Amino acid sequence: MNVGTLADLAAIDGMPSVPSIAALIAARHDFPVLQRGRSGKPYILDLDAAAAFVRINWRDGRNERRRLRMAAMPPAPEQRSLFETENER
Repeated sequence: MNVGTLADLAAIDGMPSVPSIAALIAARHDFPVLQRGRSGKPYILDLDAAAAFVRINWRDGRNERRRLRMAAMPPAPEQRSLFETENER
């Protein structure tokens, strides 16, 4: 078991930031926490289990909302140059 803190988990490639991980822990009671953090004491996590949990359950809400918004938008009109005339198209 590889044990570490929120900062250690956030340092793993592909993991979200510490605040995002903390929000996920708060939202999901089944997050694999060995010791809950409190004033002056850090969260202690099984880094392997926590990283696997994050990879399965974390969705970057900003990117998901943007993807949905872009999918709902009509296609952008074709742009023309200021100097292009209708005959040149």
